[in-house]
Amino acid sequence: MVAGEFDTGTLGAATTALLRAMADGSDHGVMALQEQLGLNRRQFNNAARRLFLRSYATIVKPGVIRLTNGGKAAASSGEVIRGGPKGQVKIIKDTFRQRAWTAMRVRRCFTIGEIVADASRDGDGDQQDNARRYVSRLSAAGYVAEMPRRVSGTAPGSNGFKRWLIRQDTGPKAPVFRESACAIHDPNTGEDVACKTAS
Repeated sequence: MVAGEFDTGTLGAATTALLRAMADGSDHGVMALQEQLGLNRRQFNNAARRLFLRSYATIVKPGVIRLTNGGKAAASSGEVIRGGPKGQVKIIKDTFRQRAWTAMRVRRCFTIGEIVADASRDGDGDQQDNARRYVSRLSAAGYVAEMPRRVSGTAPGSNGFKRWLIRQDTGPKAPVFRESACAIHDPNTGEDVACKTAS
């Protein structure tokens, strides 16, 4: 399937197009899928998140995803995805941090700027500080780790941008910081993970 065979202008349509593009059940590179379907990074992450929440797709390794058996069955049956997750899976609120978590899972290695670009939507405002605080709290709980090498900056004298690596990918639902307990609540496992520090 190629871009143009399916209207990817809405989230449901883009998710269905992504499902069909991976119908063969093999491993697919994220960048190749984006180009094939004519989606930008944000559109792709939103569509992929819908498949993850339905347990139709899984991340094989950084930048590579594939359909699960359930996803292959859905694609084979010609399922058209219009709404949220099926069955007993709770529909997740479409928040900036939920979209940021999905972007982290897809990228695996990322900068704050990349996550903001992937997860922001019109009307969100400047989410740089929000993303920094979220990544800081995830780091304090061991979900992400700062990498030793930075990405070069464009400004003269810049020290570059911190790069982060996701270490604990427990599932599609974004971990939530609980200030009262100074802990990250993980809705994928039902556990609270203490933060060493919180900013």
